[in-house]
Amino acid sequence: MKYKLIKGMFPEYLEEKSIQVNEDKIIIYLFSKRKSCNCPSCNTSSSTVATYFTRKMQDLNIIDKPLFLVIRLAKYRCENPDCNTKVFSERIEELAGTKERRTKRLNEMLTKFSLTQSAEAAARRCSDINIKVSGDTLLRLSKKWEPSIDEDSIYSIGIDDFAF
Repeated sequence: MKYKLIKGMFPEYLEEKSIQVNEDKIIIYLFSKRKSCNCPSCNTSSSTVATYFTRKMQDLNIIDKPLFLVIRLAKYRCENPDCNTKVFSERIEELAGTKERRTKRLNEMLTKFSLTQSAEAAARRCSDINIKVSGDTLLRLSKKWEPSIDEDSIYSIGIDDFAF
């Protein structure tokens, strides 16, 4: 990567192609340097590229400007003749799940907003910091959230003495 700041923000297999800074947003164009990928069905390594595709997703803001990532990824052909999957897409699980339009970092921040205030209030707050998201989306994110509980640290459970 050309910029040291950007190099640490993304997985090492993503290479920066260019950066476009507009008045209202920043776009970083990236491409994958991977030469092979494992099939999600049979886990066979494949280096036969079928085609390329582009994923666009939003990341955390930089200096109050929305940051968008445009990533060029490959679609590979599975080289296992017994596998039912013929073509599969390169995954970037470190950044975002399959078909997601926001990075995991941004989703975590939005989930924190939605858990600390009402969905509509969180949507207004996000609008104030140039993140366009609806209250319904924030509600969906908060419903998907699962707390991390250390079961080894639980010694007793309290029971309410009043219930209907």
